[in-house]
Amino acid sequence: MKVALILYSVREMMAKDPFGTVEEVAKLGYKYIEVCNHNAANDSGCGFGVSAEKLKSILDKYGAQVIGTHVFPIDRCDINAVVEYNKSLGNTNIANPMGHFSSYDDLMRQCEEFNRIGKICYDEGMNYLFHNHYHEYYTFDGKTIMDIIAENTDPRYLSFELDTFWVLRAGLSPVEQIKHFGKRIRLIHQKDFAWDSLTPINKIGITAESREMVPGRSVGLSAGGPSPESGTPEFGKYEEARKIEGTAFTEIGYGIMDIQSIIDTANAYTDAEYIILEQDMTRMASEMESIEKSMEGFRKFSGLDWGN
Repeated sequence: MKVALILYSVREMMAKDPFGTVEEVAKLGYKYIEVCNHNAANDSGCGFGVSAEKLKSILDKYGAQVIGTHVFPIDRCDINAVVEYNKSLGNTNIANPMGHFSSYDDLMRQCEEFNRIGKICYDEGMNYLFHNHYHEYYTFDGKTIMDIIAENTDPRYLSFELDTFWVLRAGLSPVEQIKHFGKRIRLIHQKDFAWDSLTPINKIGITAESREMVPGRSVGLSAGGPSPESGTPEFGKYEEARKIEGTAFTEIGYGIMDIQSIIDTANAYTDAEYIILEQDMTRMASEMESIEKSMEGFRKFSGLDWGN
């Protein structure tokens, strides 16, 4: 697999200087870039008001390319405009980065929507992917949401961008999940779990009861939620919880995940072309230092291609 970087890893830098950040990332040596657009309701591009032509010209200068994009909220975007923007970049992978689930009927409705959007992408020569967190490993009647999605969507219209970190946080083996979904996996997201984390690895428990969706339970991520502007007590609690949760993350190769086995298994069982660094949070002084340290960590492993 080729090593890539999602720009979510440098999102604070992107917000201040998108052109300069992309240039720095490419100069550092990340030749494969996944765009992250969390403003898709207002921007069909990369979320920072950047034209496809300008973004491509910067990457071309350093022999880099866009290989994927996260689009959120995808249910409020102009999917046809998103497709056209990404075709201009030469990118064929469009990912839905997160889901929110409350009932089996709601999940079935979402599967229909996955198929609908996926067909639009497929007809344009694009791939539509779903990116998991740990929430997709809650169950309905003992079957995980991930498995239900896989069984109720057309493989032509929906593939998976498997995030191995969040599989681990669901109390499961990333290696076994890679084997389980096999060729349905088109991209891999990789982080590392800190050995001194203040939050436990498993976020959803080990018993069938703790993992089962029951009436009134709602899991996952969606648009909205507490914000600094709200001034509500909920935001203060959210920020404190986020700081604790942030201790779970460390740079690639410096945590407890068996990344070499993940690479070996993905190379053997999937057709995933890219393994993508996603650094949600860092304790380092800057995002750039963090992704540089992860690059050094990635270079310890075999079975990878840096494209240079």
